[in-house]
Amino acid sequence: MTSTRTRLIVLKGAGAPDAEMIGALRKTYEVVEVEDIDSARALIAESPDLPTLCLISQAGALSRASVPRGTLSILQHIGEGVGVIDPSGDLIWASSKFKRQPREIREQFVELGREAYEWFRRLGPEQNGERDQIGQRQQFGFDFGQKTFELEVTPVAAEAGDGAPEIAAIIGVLWDVTANRQLQNKLDAIDAAGSELMKIESATIAKMNMAERLKWLEEKIVHYVHELLNFDNFEIRLLNKETKQLELVIAVGLAPLKIGEAMYADREGNGISGYVAVTGESYICPDTRDDPLYREGLDNARSALTVPLFLHDQVIGVFNAESYTANVFDENDRRFAEIFGRYVAIAMNILDLMVVERYTTNEQLADNVIRELNDPLHDLSDRIDSLTNREDLPKEVRAEITALREVAENMRNRVVSCAQGPRTILGAEQELRRHEIDPQLQGKRVIVADDEATIRETISSILSQKGCDVIICATGGETIKEIERESEPFDLVISDIRMPDRNGYEVFRAAKAKCEETPVILMTGFGYDPHHSIVRSSQEGLSTFLFKPFQASQLVEAVGAALHPETETESSAEPGSSKDARN
Repeated sequence: MTSTRTRLIVLKGAGAPDAEMIGALRKTYEVVEVEDIDSARALIAESPDLPTLCLISQAGALSRASVPRGTLSILQHIGEGVGVIDPSGDLIWASSKFKRQPREIREQFVELGREAYEWFRRLGPEQNGERDQIGQRQQFGFDFGQKTFELEVTPVAAEAGDGAPEIAAIIGVLWDVTANRQLQNKLDAIDAAGSELMKIESATIAKMNMAERLKWLEEKIVHYVHELLNFDNFEIRLLNKETKQLELVIAVGLAPLKIGEAMYADREGNGISGYVAVTGESYICPDTRDDPLYREGLDNARSALTVPLFLHDQVIGVFNAESYTANVFDENDRRFAEIFGRYVAIAMNILDLMVVERYTTNEQLADNVIRELNDPLHDLSDRIDSLTNREDLPKEVRAEITALREVAENMRNRVVSCAQGPRTILGAEQELRRHEIDPQLQGKRVIVADDEATIRETISSILSQKGCDVIICATGGETIKEIERESEPFDLVISDIRMPDRNGYEVFRAAKAKCEETPVILMTGFGYDPHHSIVRSSQEGLSTFLFKPFQASQLVEAVGAALHPETETESSAEPGSSKDARN
């Protein structure tokens, strides 16, 4: 493959750059070292059209007549200018680019050059008789207006004499590092933002429940994407390892997929996000009209940038940004998005681990409690039975023993309910004993979706007793069909967020598509929300959510608040808030 870099011909010999300088030059130029002037002329003659720079140590050794048109002297074009300062502190030579710099910059150059000269001059001799300053470099930085400059100065030794070599001059190279400084500042800001996202485990956040923590994280991410990356329309999708589906977690400006549509990690048929998720490679789409991979997200989008979310070299999702303008995203945008995406992936993973830990810990704790209480309760029941069988007990005592038996049985039932964790509703028996019609709930049409039969049937019994007309469904798909089939929208939709076919967010969207005013309550076990349905639904008008196992009284309270938000009391669930039976 032919190199497109500018060729730099370096003449070896006295005054030629050392190996370190040659190495630095190779990063920018195609460096060719030659032994003599004739070799340099021959190289130029062989390829006269190739952009060429010449670095020579002997003035006039390579005459201008021998340099074809377009061949440039490197000193005239390096950085923002090159200057030479003599021991008296005077600028004795300057490149044409340097001469075009503002007066203030030229004066700063000379002042720093003099300062460097004094520093080099004060260095002491080494054992070999040469001074430390030879081969040394010093760098300075300064600002001018909105720009940032760096000045690198190097001493030049005088001709060798009887004593140690003296400094003949100072050569300075001026660089405009504004872009580099801005780049570094942005990287530092992204790093600081990433550190902020990691605070999800801090004491301040510890008081939040899982849904509130995810909401906090989502708000932080949206803020930083706007402020640091300058993306107005974007989405984050996480990869479901089992189904390979890319599930929406956060969306700003981009419409979610239609009900029933899904996106998977696949090279074909799943847009750029599917391609990025399966390949692990970032993708810049300059113009959506010319890219067959692009799948519509933002209305009238013209360009897109999609990067993978990596966690320990594994893709766990994608970060996709889109714009109304073509050719908006560049390599810097890609780089920034990739770096920020790694922080997002880590934060999301920490949150998921915390949720799973809480979920499993609560279940284990409930199992431990039932095992510890089982024997004492069994022993208590045996003693009550023994007392009941005695014929000499007074009537009053026998009545007390019967009441004590009921207390023991209620205690056993409650412990069993707690042990079932999210598969039960606490206090359901007591609530069902009330046999009270609630005027606010009477006649309200409610649909309940949960794949746990105990949950949906218990909710149905409680609400039916309060006067509601309840329909129950075992799957999300069945619920969506029922919502779409009914000619009139339901007064309330109650759905679990984790079901085998459709998740809670899809049920929520189906209800809102039928009627925007329909209130929806979502339920989750110990805050476990694998599809992040709660956050997405909260963005779009979720009435409230309940963490299983919740109290039956909390269910009734949340239903009343959802159906009649105007009469909601201070103790009721606020819109979009949670009710946690353990708080």
